[in-house]
Amino acid sequence: MTSKRKSIQLTIAEKYDILEMRKRCESRKSAIEKYGISQATLYRIYAQSEWIKRQFESRMELSRYEKHIRRRVVDVDGIVHQWYLRCKERNEQMTIADIKRRALEINMKLMGSPSFRAGRTWLLGFKERYSITNADVTETVPAKTETVAARVFKADFIRFLLERQITLRNVYNVVYTTIMWKIVPERTCIMDHAKSTKNLEMCEHYVTAVFCANATGCRKLPVLLIGTEPVVHALYNYDTEAFSTIYKSKENACMDSTIFKDWYENLFLESVKERHRENAPREQYLLLLDNAMSLHNLNDLCDLDRSVTVMSLPVKVSPLRQPMNCGIISCFKRKYRIELLKTMMLRIVGDTEQDMMDVHKEISMWDCCQLVHNAWSSVDDAILRSSWDSVLVLRNVRNIGVTEIWEADLEEVLKITKELPGCEKCVEIDVYNWFYIEKQYDIVKKKCADEVIQKYKDNPVNIDNIDHEAGPSRAKLSKRS
Repeated sequence: MTSKRKSIQLTIAEKYDILEMRKRCESRKSAIEKYGISQATLYRIYAQSEWIKRQFESRMELSRYEKHIRRRVVDVDGIVHQWYLRCKERNEQMTIADIKRRALEINMKLMGSPSFRAGRTWLLGFKERYSITNADVTETVPAKTETVAARVFKADFIRFLLERQITLRNVYNVVYTTIMWKIVPERTCIMDHAKSTKNLEMCEHYVTAVFCANATGCRKLPVLLIGTEPVVHALYNYDTEAFSTIYKSKENACMDSTIFKDWYENLFLESVKERHRENAPREQYLLLLDNAMSLHNLNDLCDLDRSVTVMSLPVKVSPLRQPMNCGIISCFKRKYRIELLKTMMLRIVGDTEQDMMDVHKEISMWDCCQLVHNAWSSVDDAILRSSWDSVLVLRNVRNIGVTEIWEADLEEVLKITKELPGCEKCVEIDVYNWFYIEKQYDIVKKKCADEVIQKYKDNPVNIDNIDHEAGPSRAKLSKRS
């Protein structure tokens, strides 16, 4: 009794190869011997030739697509470049360390190559591929070099003021910074809930704020806020004359050249003209800018009003040396966060954690503008004056009074949190971290990374360039008609 031939299952690729053998005029016997099939099976394959070809070609297309996707995931350069462009579009100062850190983060989140290290060789190739020069990214200036440059700038700055006979009350500094306007301290029911539900985005809302004040502390311009919330329906049924904060709406809540020029012409220069009307003869003014604010041509700004000189810090001097960054903005952020807690305390009617979370959720952009006004008004005159020692005094001065104000702010926050439901466990280190939360989050760069990662996940085959800079809304916060 003869045994039955063992059944052989051929793949589509093997069947297609048999058809190709016939196409090359190879004998039927060679195909039978190669795959161990019967003559009847061979004929069935011939009969199904059209169907086999279609199946093979469709699977080849899918295979090519899968390989393409894998290549895109492994090669993160294009996605990192999109992140870099978005940060540049939002006038974020970029460093070598920023690029390396975000490249590793993007590669990890997109499950790229486990061997990717974002090292020096990769960085050099990345910069060459996208024509990124040393002028496009900042290197860390050695401390000794920066200190020497800062001393030289101080001497030159003081000499310039004397030569031009510019009084200190007419010397201003302008800086813009990011504020996470709804963030709360760790170990509060709001943060605990956000983490447990993986909804930390609720605490990551941010605005850009523009601050400007003079060297004697007697003149503070209203704060300009740039947020994402539309102007029209932000303020239903409120008295907008209650605060001086100016609000502009922009899709990414970031500063751009149009908004800055509008601020300079319609707020700063208008305040100068007002002073000119009050004082005769005509006085000279100076506006000090950040050396990272690549938003304008200084000569163009100076040409708008010859009584105003606009200058920026030298490249080798850290932006942290300018007065606004030497205590004024940090003081403002502490005061803002105290105002935020006070507002929630006034509004809460129950004593449960849910009541607390509901009050936090209801804090609006109008509230933010009001809180900014209150906080800016409460920045101590001593801090406004002493912060200018960074560019007006040739020796380092440690202001004990400023330290005492900082400690008083910390104690006030701890006192308030003890009285708010679900916030009793908040301790000193939580408050300290809260005061400096923007430095920990680096929120704009983080948001840019989230955007490109999401865009890649939505459409991994075709990542377009970032959109052109969106024009700002020129509207001021007003009531709904």
